Amino acid sequence: MFAASIRWGVMTNPIFSRGRFFPGRLRRVLDRASSCFPWPRTVRDTCFFGLRVTPGGPGYFSRKLMRAFDRQGIQVTHDRLRAAQSALLFSVSWGDWFYRLCDLWDVRTVLRVDGFMLPGYFDNRSQPSGFQDRALTSNDMRLNYRIQRDLLQADHVIFQSVFSKEMADTYLYNRQEHYSVIYNGVDLGKFCPDERHNGRVRLLVAGSLRHEYVLGTVLPVFAQLWRRYDLDLHVVGSLGKICRKQLSDFSETNPEASDRILVTGAVDNDDMSSYMRQADVLLHPRLGDWCPNVVVEALACGLPVVCGSWGGTAELVGAGGVVVPTKKWSYGREFVQSMVMAVETVLDSLDDYRVLARQRAEAEFDICHIAHKYATALGLTHSGK
Repeated sequence: MFAASIRWGVMTNPIFSRGRFFPGRLRRVLDRASSCFPWPRTVRDTCFFGLRVTPGGPGYFSRKLMRAFDRQGIQVTHDRLRAAQSALLFSVSWGDWFYRLCDLWDVRTVLRVDGFMLPGYFDNRSQPSGFQDRALTSNDMRLNYRIQRDLLQADHVIFQSVFSKEMADTYLYNRQEHYSVIYNGVDLGKFCPDERHNGRVRLLVAGSLRHEYVLGTVLPVFAQLWRRYDLDLHVVGSLGKICRKQLSDFSETNPEASDRILVTGAVDNDDMSSYMRQADVLLHPRLGDWCPNVVVEALACGLPVVCGSWGGTAELVGAGGVVVPTKKWSYGREFVQSMVMAVETVLDSLDDYRVLARQRAEAEFDICHIAHKYATALGLTHSGK
């Protein structure tokens, strides 16, 4: 059980409560079956999306892109492949038969590489605690093989960062032509700065919190800085078992600081901006990320980001925060101390970093510009003007 002094904000995910989702497995079966029908092609620019809106980064991004496409006059379908001029695949295709249909119906295929099981991490090492499953299963291997095939077969490939391209080149297939690097985008009108809140300085950690190293870095950073800067810590996102235990242990060993921690469960992505506007620094200690939406959204809200240098996150942050030099998956005391110094650097010039964060988002991550890049890659070049 968590110590009572940790404050909890109970949130439900409004996506599910509004009944927006049909049971996923059956929905996918129906989409695939319907996509085999020879629907008439529409006059309006139409793109087939291989992923519906679902919880998690790819699903949230598909919703953002779908909305931007709609504003640019591009129609999206999930179950009428023949009606579309192009198809956008998220992570993986539905198999070789999908490409045969696209060839038959002259549908351009574009693969967005979301992620795969890195053999360097999923190395089957023993995990006595039971919290960190690092087994590379046969299903994982089949997923990696499918992405290899898709990297070879797709007409065009979109990587979310230079880092993601490097990882795919190293472990899967080195795509040498007909590819783009396009960062994730954000609605700059919805995710925007607000007036500075009154009260304590607030650190934020957000997203899917299921690995030990995330709070294993954030909590020691908070422990060293909360007195000096009168800090709060806000934890927003889905919590795995190990993260719950870490918070409980921290509360027991640091009772004087535990009432400064507010834990909020998973929230819909559209609501994330309100939590970001109440914060001052986003801590993103996860190394090896491709292109985390939470970082792009934080920058758009004028929220400086502190992160490590190994991974695609460093490409996003630029001058909108501090990037800590680190090696591959080099979590530990040295990383914690570097993150502490980085947070101090940001807090000592917070107003300047807030401006730089927003400027970074405006220059690189406007969803309207990102959608136009996607439309170009999809062959819908006369749309989105």
